[in-house]
Amino acid sequence: MGLLLSLLSACSSTPEQEPVVAEPEASIASPEIEEEEAEAPTRPFPADSFHDLLVAEFAVRRNRYDLALGNYLQQAHQTRDPGVTARATRLAQFLGADKATLDAAQLWVELEPDNAEAQYTTATMLAKNQRPLEALDHMTTVLEQGGSTNFAAIAASTLSMPEATRNAAEARIDSLLVTYPDNTQLLTSKALLVQQRGEPEAALDIIREVLEIDDQDLHAVVVEARLLQQLNRVDEAYVRLEKVVASNPNNRRLRLQYARMLMAKDIAKAKQQFEILLSYSPRDPDLLLSLGLISKETQQSDDAKIYFQRLLNTGNRTTEANFYLGQLAEQDQDWEAAIDYYQQIPPGTDFLAATNRIVSIYATQGRIDTAAEYLQGLRQQYPEHSVRLYLLESELLLKNGRTEQAHALLTEALLISPDQPSLLYARSMLSERLDKLDLMEQDLLKIIAQDTNNATALNALGYVLANRSERLDEAYDYITRALAAKPGDPAIQDSLGWVEYRRGNLDKALTLLQAAYQSFPDHEVAAHLGEVLWQSGDQKGAIKIWEGGLKRRPDSPIIQETMERLVPAETPAK
Repeated sequence: MGLLLSLLSACSSTPEQEPVVAEPEASIASPEIEEEEAEAPTRPFPADSFHDLLVAEFAVRRNRYDLALGNYLQQAHQTRDPGVTARATRLAQFLGADKATLDAAQLWVELEPDNAEAQYTTATMLAKNQRPLEALDHMTTVLEQGGSTNFAAIAASTLSMPEATRNAAEARIDSLLVTYPDNTQLLTSKALLVQQRGEPEAALDIIREVLEIDDQDLHAVVVEARLLQQLNRVDEAYVRLEKVVASNPNNRRLRLQYARMLMAKDIAKAKQQFEILLSYSPRDPDLLLSLGLISKETQQSDDAKIYFQRLLNTGNRTTEANFYLGQLAEQDQDWEAAIDYYQQIPPGTDFLAATNRIVSIYATQGRIDTAAEYLQGLRQQYPEHSVRLYLLESELLLKNGRTEQAHALLTEALLISPDQPSLLYARSMLSERLDKLDLMEQDLLKIIAQDTNNATALNALGYVLANRSERLDEAYDYITRALAAKPGDPAIQDSLGWVEYRRGNLDKALTLLQAAYQSFPDHEVAAHLGEVLWQSGDQKGAIKIWEGGLKRRPDSPIIQETMERLVPAETPAK
């Protein structure tokens, strides 16, 4: 048994972690608690438990933390030994295994209810798992025992929760403040909850009470700065943080907050602060990304490339690193390098954006078929993204004058996904261009059958019927349904104004089109409004609107067609 105790004692110092710079608003890390020497259990472990614990200890020594944690958790529940349970809790916390940490910590509290570390860890894990009211029970126990607390973390965990939960938490904090009126943790928690309630001035008064009690409470300083920023007292916040950072140059959390605040005022100075932080943690991915983006924003491309490449080398946030390196390569017109970076981005957040950039580069080079083949290959490799990839290819073909080919491609896609609304809508728009109005109507009606309030499909069908048929009552019905689904939408107001014009209601048409043009001065709306003004006898007003539309879109075909149709050749432009 002595060998096992020796091994368990050796485990008490878990491997060092790199310092975390980007701490949450209220840290929920466990306080530093000196570990006591493991005491010999009052009863011997069974042989199988001894074996599993021995395996766990050797697994720790070989960095097989997953195996070690599994064994420790199992034996914690099997032996119900406080020492084993404490070890399981600490190892789970070190690994960031929140569910396992909470499981082990709750068992630890059951076995040693007077252990402050067990209570504290349980409280922080419950808060992290969106169970703040239970967390308050355990943190209150730590407070009553005279231990270090972190009520602010619990308060912070309620900020995105329902109002009833926040109110209940605040009531609990208020009751504790009756007994502990000068407790800075409780006061900070109260300030956070008051701020969330929309009372920043009152929250600032409370946080300044904290600073009167303890002017070295750095978390309170950060909260104060954020409140000043919220109250638009930005200069005051800068001065305050600058002084505190100067007095506490090694406090990374303060410096990080200062750097973030400087981003809105002095980006060069913000970069200096981020560089200082990076000197403490040279492989911190968040800092490398921030510095890369700052450098890119300030046109310091060489610096940006260095930071993004360093980020790539960490193996973290590689998607962002590759995407921004691709953009920088595009700026340098290094098309091959840009494509290579974009191709490293797997399906996820930036996958489609990167794919679009690759397609755009190929198109710029006139390699339309290469771009199409690339998209076809991706569809085979990632069938779950096939719909968006079909749409990208159809857009590529359409932009390059291959309308029939794009229409055929969408028809192929609809054989695979016959009810997909995006594909149906895209084909309907191409069908209208190709005068296949029956197919256009069929596709839009299919969308509407699936979603009777689909404003986009209703408006599109109504507008085409109003513009290219005499089915004006049907058009009016579709468009009014669209406007009911999306009130105030200027594009739908434009359609309704146009159908009113086609029905001969010039006054209604003019009112609707003027409202649409005021909020959305698009060239198509300008064409329609100008035509209604012209037919109402206000030719000068019509020409003024058309000229304004042409300034925004000089090549507008609809304005040019409208003017050619209505304005006599001898009429002066102005």
